[in-house]
Amino acid sequence: MQFLSQRKDLDQNYFEGVYYEKRVWVPSARVSNFLMMFTRLYIGENDDLGKASFRDIIITLSESELVPRTLVFWNNAVKACVEGSPLVAALHKIERLGVKILVAGHALDLLNLKSDLRAGKLANHFDLMDAINQVQKVVTF
Repeated sequence: MQFLSQRKDLDQNYFEGVYYEKRVWVPSARVSNFLMMFTRLYIGENDDLGKASFRDIIITLSESELVPRTLVFWNNAVKACVEGSPLVAALHKIERLGVKILVAGHALDLLNLKSDLRAGKLANHFDLMDAINQVQKVVTF
């Protein structure tokens, strides 16, 4: 058997104009089997520190190498995912890392914000319970 590299009569123009690109998908973050649930727009107390902590944890997640499988936004926390929220860009970045973002449709309905959803996926209570049941750990804020 004769290989191309051993052939002396190989036409040198054979590969001219041929472009080969090997694409390998490598996730930019590792996705861990836990869920983070946010129910309000602050962490701890409803003051400047609590609101800054909420904002900072979302931004930190968007820059992390280890992220949760799912983020759930329930109750007033759905406001982080709607038009006008300064966190929408960070949430889009988190989605690109491979994180599923679920936003409670019932809360959006009650707050009259359903048409303003800009980040995440509209979810009903069955979707939310299914996501909770599929992970090993749930972290709530």
